[in-house]
Amino acid sequence: MKTAKISRLTLATLATLATISASLSTTLSLTLLPTSSAQAATDTAAPINALRIATGKKGKGYSKLFADINAVCGAQVPLTEVETEGGLQNLTTLSANQAELGFVQLDTLQGMKSSDDAIGALLAVIPLNMNLLHILGRTGGYSYKTEKQYGGLMGGNTINVPVDKFSDLKGLPVAVVGSARALGRDLDRRYALNFQFIDVETDEQALTKLRAGEVAAMLSTSGWPSGPLQKLKRDSGLRLVQFDLAVQLPYQLTRKNYENLDAFNHPFLSSPNLLVTRPFSASGAYGKAVAQLQSCIQKNLVNLQEGPYEPAWREVKNLGDTDGWPRFSGSKR
Repeated sequence: MKTAKISRLTLATLATLATISASLSTTLSLTLLPTSSAQAATDTAAPINALRIATGKKGKGYSKLFADINAVCGAQVPLTEVETEGGLQNLTTLSANQAELGFVQLDTLQGMKSSDDAIGALLAVIPLNMNLLHILGRTGGYSYKTEKQYGGLMGGNTINVPVDKFSDLKGLPVAVVGSARALGRDLDRRYALNFQFIDVETDEQALTKLRAGEVAAMLSTSGWPSGPLQKLKRDSGLRLVQFDLAVQLPYQLTRKNYENLDAFNHPFLSSPNLLVTRPFSASGAYGKAVAQLQSCIQKNLVNLQEGPYEPAWREVKNLGDTDGWPRFSGSKR
C-alpha cells in the first residue's frame, strides 16, 4: 500500500513539474520573440552615435576649427574628430568611409576629384577660411657641396644659395607636409621648378630637417595663424619666404602677419578651405545629422566670428558661396 501511494505521489509530482516546465517554456518563448523582433528593428533604424570629421594634426588649423564647431554645435549634433595628416589624407579617409565629413582646401579637392569617384561626389557643407602655403627657410640660406673632382683628389666646393623668395628654391630639396605634398607637386609642374621632394608627416619633422640643413625649405599648409609657426622665435634662424611667382586660379595671394618672425604684410599663396561631406540621402540618419550640423553652424556664425574662437571664422563672408563646388542642400538658409 505504501509503495503504491508513493508511486501515485511521484507520478503526480512529475506531472505537475512537467506542466510548470511547459508553462515556463511557453512564457520564455513568448518573451524572447518580441525582444528579438524589437532588437532587429532597433538595429535597422539605429541612430548614429556621432559624425566623424577628418581634420589634421593637433594644434593646426583644421583641428582648431573642429574644436570651435564642436563647442557650439556638439550638444545638438554629437561629433568626433578623426586625426589625419591634413586635407589630402582627409579625402582618402572620406572615400574609404572612415569619416562622414572632412576639411579640405579647394585646390586639393579639384586636383583629386578625377582620381576617385567617391572624392568627385563630395559635397560642400560650408565654405571656410583661406588655406595658406607657409614657406619656411633658413636665414642663412641653403648650403651644399659639389661633387669631388679628379677621382676624389680634389674636394667639392661648398655652395650657399640665398633663399629669399620661392623661385630661389628651384632645383633644391624641400620638405613637404600634409596637403603641401600635393600642392608642392602641382606648383612644381606649373612652374618647372624641379624640386627634390622630401615627404614628412609633421611640421616638427620638417622643421628638424630644415634646421639640420637637410632641406632648403619646408612647405606646409594651414589657415592663419599656423600653430607650429606661432611657436617659433625671431632668433630661431628661420624665416618666412615670399611667394613671388605668377598666381593662377584657383590660387590667390593673401597677406598676413607673423610678428614672432618679423613677417608683416607677407604674401602667401592661398586657396579656400571647405568642410565637405559624403553625399548622404536627405531622409537618412546621416543626411539629417549633416543638415542639422550645417544649420547649427549657420545660426552660430556670428557667435563664432565674435566669440573666443579662431580668427579664421572672420574670413567667412557668404555661407552659400562654395567657390563653384556642389553644395550639400540638406539645409536651406
